[in-house]
Amino acid sequence: MIASINPATGEKLAGYEPYDSGRLDRLLASAAVAQGNWQLTEVGERAELLRTIASTLRARKAELAALITTEMGKPLTEALAELEKCAVTCEYYATHAEGFLAAQPVTAEGRIEYEPLGVVLAVMPWNFPFWQFFRFAAPALAAGNGAILKHANTVPRCALAIESVLADAGMPTGLIGVVLAETEQVAGLIADDRIAAVTFTGSTEVGRIIAAQAGQALKKQVLELGGSDPFIVLADADLEAAAAAAVRSRFLNAGQSCVNAKRMIVEDSVADRFVTLFCAALDRLVMGDPLDRATTLGPLARDGLRDTLDDQVRRTVEAGASLVRGGEAVEPGFYYRPTVLDHVRPGMAAFDEETFGPVAAIVRAADADEAIQLANRTQFGLGSSLWTAQERAAELVRRIDAGAVFVNAIVASDPRLPFGGIKQSGYGRELGADGMREFMNVKTVWSADPAPRLVVRPGEVEVFDRGSGVRTVPYVGGWNCAANKLTTGTTVFAVGTEIPMHSHNVEESVLVFSGQATAVIDGERVDLEAGDATWVPAGVPHQFINRGAGELTIYWVYGGREVTRTMTATGVTVAHLSASDRGAVAAAGK
Repeated sequence: MIASINPATGEKLAGYEPYDSGRLDRLLASAAVAQGNWQLTEVGERAELLRTIASTLRARKAELAALITTEMGKPLTEALAELEKCAVTCEYYATHAEGFLAAQPVTAEGRIEYEPLGVVLAVMPWNFPFWQFFRFAAPALAAGNGAILKHANTVPRCALAIESVLADAGMPTGLIGVVLAETEQVAGLIADDRIAAVTFTGSTEVGRIIAAQAGQALKKQVLELGGSDPFIVLADADLEAAAAAAVRSRFLNAGQSCVNAKRMIVEDSVADRFVTLFCAALDRLVMGDPLDRATTLGPLARDGLRDTLDDQVRRTVEAGASLVRGGEAVEPGFYYRPTVLDHVRPGMAAFDEETFGPVAAIVRAADADEAIQLANRTQFGLGSSLWTAQERAAELVRRIDAGAVFVNAIVASDPRLPFGGIKQSGYGRELGADGMREFMNVKTVWSADPAPRLVVRPGEVEVFDRGSGVRTVPYVGGWNCAANKLTTGTTVFAVGTEIPMHSHNVEESVLVFSGQATAVIDGERVDLEAGDATWVPAGVPHQFINRGAGELTIYWVYGGREVTRTMTATGVTVAHLSASDRGAVAAAGK
């Protein structure tokens, strides 16, 4: 029996029988057929489904957030944020899928194409019951894959709710099958020929088992496993900001996240002050009913987790650490009082083991070198947070063993950036372009076609009227040179004209050929003369304005051939300089 338990009360909410072999077989067969059809659909159609999923999540967010909270215990405000992050990620891949999936020319004859692998088995955890699934599913669906979701058996109602969201959004029947299954049934799913690959998020111990089973079948895996993330605070850090961020990072989701900060490694000269600030921020947490919006600390997801955590605290104190706050269970439900352990050292449970709950370990280091050594002294390597003066951060970042290092910020996943770990924290990446390509066949295609033109003359290039006296000439790009990796051209502005505020998903460099321009970049206005150059980072809103008495001509270079332009003034996204919609800025605003 698969049971849903409210961790705030211990009450049983529902019970479900695991699916039998016949039902599992039907789900696998349906997924294989649906995925075969899905991979043949246009990327735009897949993107539209992702946008509909995002709007469905938002339309049902009140109901779904309450479900997350009652089934796994996180505060309602955190559950709402989780759902919004799922929606944003779906929209991100809807916007960028075409660029991520585009063939990449390497030589005049050779290119790289990206094709879906098939149906991916997703074995997902309970701590972020929607986010963990959608951060895999959004890029997988955009890439043309299907999936079988085997969710944690502590959140069966969330699993079924995900199934209903996908159905409401118009997901093709069978493309993502949700199974309620016991742990021992997973091996059979992995071995099934209709499963092409496996993604797993959970403990390192279970990850080893999944990896062995998938390896036996020679199937690709992505494993996001445990973590004992260091939160490194050096003497030159902003202690007030660091302490406040450390409390957020440690106690978010009641400390039940792989990327929660778990070991606060603090330079000894500022450690006492940091502990005082940390405890003051911790004392402002409100432990209570997670459905109450005032609550900032909910229960642990199940009683076994609380028992393990309490044992780790007890063993750490017995080994010589100081118990500064907490250290006890609270009932009813599966609550554990927020706990601070000071003077924790290697060899103690709170240093060597992953503490999956509201327990913070303060570790004191003599200097920055020892702090880095202590940070790396772990079997894990998921994330790390470093707090120090910005000018010394770059050198220290290179010395930290982790899949991600956040400087003066807490570790968090972002759909724009790859996410994953090293060492016993697993391998492979989720999110970003890298995450999408984990479950794709990277196919090399060689074609002995004639070499591309080496010269492009002005009379051979179409001019695109962008409206209001602004004209763009794209000289070199994928539309006239398949081997090209850059996009270049000129834009001419009539007197008194400007380009609307917009952004790109790649870096842009701009040179003023003639005339006088005002560049507005991320809100800052800069006047440019002929011969001046500027650049715009990826994702930064910007525009150019003709401020002179004659025509303004700028020459621009994009850092990548596949460019998505977002018109931030209108909220309309168009593929800019693509084969089907070159220079369509004016049309996008209509």
